[in-house]
Amino acid sequence: MSEPKNQHIIPQCYLKQFVDPNTPAGQEPYVWIFERGTKRGKKKAPKNILSETDFYTLKIKSGEKDYAIEKTLAQIEGEYAAVFDKKIKDKIPLDNYEHLVLCAFVAAMLQRTLKQKENIEGFFDQLISMTEEMEKAHGVPPKKSLELRKEKENAHKVSVMQMIPHITKILMRMNLAFLCSIKRGSFITSDSPCYLFNSRLQFQRFYGPGLGQKHVEVRMSLSPEISLCFSWVNNLRGYLEIGTDWVHESNRMTFGHSHQYFIANSPRIKRRWFRRFPLDPIFIWRIFINKARIRINRFNQHRKYHV
Repeated sequence: MSEPKNQHIIPQCYLKQFVDPNTPAGQEPYVWIFERGTKRGKKKAPKNILSETDFYTLKIKSGEKDYAIEKTLAQIEGEYAAVFDKKIKDKIPLDNYEHLVLCAFVAAMLQRTLKQKENIEGFFDQLISMTEEMEKAHGVPPKKSLELRKEKENAHKVSVMQMIPHITKILMRMNLAFLCSIKRGSFITSDSPCYLFNSRLQFQRFYGPGLGQKHVEVRMSLSPEISLCFSWVNNLRGYLEIGTDWVHESNRMTFGHSHQYFIANSPRIKRRWFRRFPLDPIFIWRIFINKARIRINRFNQHRKYHV
């Protein structure tokens, strides 16, 4: 049996929900994948995008390769695909086990991406740099920094398996809503499709969103018609119908959290997806007020300490 060396960063079972419904007969179904920086789209089959060789393969000391993580993710993907096809696609409530499967899949999608890998390895790079400086300052051999470099090789892969059970438990406690498009307008996705959002943290740069925060939401498009939202809001549950404006706002958020690519089931894109701020007069007014307060505070601090 061949080993799964070509490993999808974003699984095919997920991407296939976003294939173009107008794919010509006889052609392999494809999605439209756009480069985030240029917004240029290409039609590609799901099996041909967002994959790398040995992305989740553990490197063992003996030189052998361990494919346990890829096989575990494949099992989660298979169970999720069955739940989506049997229940979510037709807007049928999930039973307890199906709910668990969905939570595990979302937990994996939060952790398995290239963006998350770069975040973890970036943290290790900073740690290694500081360790090397301390070793030089104290004149000791670079033992610890070399250990950290070795640990960095599998850091993201180990993190995926360590974090999935913990995140799954938290998601099981949160309220789950499926937001369903009822008019023209399709959800898009990306190479970092699952993200956390806290509306109360938009006007500051000190804290990021976390799963334990009261107002945090976990969002991810599941198909062009359905997007999910985990939250601690009691009345946000079940299958809910939403309008086109909300779909476009969701796409703006999806693009904003993407890493290198975003994906759609059509070559048509909307300019409003790429705006930094939503087309909401109240939101824009809040931005203005917040910036005014910052400038006033800076002015007062300057007067206080430079008079």
